[in-house]
Amino acid sequence: MNRFLTAAIGAFIALSGFSTLARAEVLTIDGMSPAQSPEFTEIQSIAIEYFGGRDGRALAFELEDRLSAIRVFDQPYFDIIGGRSAVQSDAIMSGNVTAGVEQYDSVAKRRRCVKRDEKDKCITYKNIKVDCLTRRIDFRAQVRATRYSDGRSIYTESFPHQNEQMICAGDDEDFVSSESVIRTMLSDTASAVRNDLAPRVYRIDVRILESRKGMTKVEGNFFKAAIKMTKSDAEEACRMWDDAAQNGQVHISLAFNRALCAEQRGDLESALVLYEKADALSPGKFEVTQAIERANGHRQALDEWELRQSGRRDR
Repeated sequence: MNRFLTAAIGAFIALSGFSTLARAEVLTIDGMSPAQSPEFTEIQSIAIEYFGGRDGRALAFELEDRLSAIRVFDQPYFDIIGGRSAVQSDAIMSGNVTAGVEQYDSVAKRRRCVKRDEKDKCITYKNIKVDCLTRRIDFRAQVRATRYSDGRSIYTESFPHQNEQMICAGDDEDFVSSESVIRTMLSDTASAVRNDLAPRVYRIDVRILESRKGMTKVEGNFFKAAIKMTKSDAEEACRMWDDAAQNGQVHISLAFNRALCAEQRGDLESALVLYEKADALSPGKFEVTQAIERANGHRQALDEWELRQSGRRDR
């Protein structure tokens, strides 16, 4: 699962959580998305070594804290070794941080009062050109990791960030401190590295499909009853949908909801079979395509976790 897809799924989850899911029936799914860098599946320990630049040490500390905090199935994912140590690690992480702050004069249009009454209340506003000061912060962090056993680089990424703020004459504000902005950029970089190197465990509410178009009246009423059941007893709702399928009913909503039930139970193989069936009934439907990607990602993450555990046992 690439970064774009991960971001798209994350954005959909975030948007869904506001209004849509508040009005619709959902099933809660526990899952795990795979790391973006599969080379780290077999890496158990990481030594955080030299990070150059004025803010390099701060990034090293951020990475040490963020990677040390990762837990999967209540187990620490990495053993993090800060600084130089006599303990041999599986990988060595280093990098560099540069941050430049530039200020320059500029001009912009602002809504300003140009006429006041006798009580000093503004009665006329206009957009006029005013003198401003613009501050731009350019930030770039480079992070790399080398495998100790063969010296091969297994991770090299660059993380550029830019922040621009303009303050104009008459504005009732001041610049956010550059130190605060750079701290946020360092934190964002550490978060991005964390998501690249390790899986993410999630719990999300996924909306069921409710359309009954094409069902007979009897099928539709039974399907609707199962939808209502999700509010109080999701397991019973899933059983009802399975009964409908066993009685020969075929429908995109039925196939998708049964797949979602299987995914909720952790039966990813059955879920994927049913999602593929739903996709065949309605090719390219967004909810189905996203669900297939999510379930495949969860399965991949579990396979990588098992491989990682095997490596621990073999040591």
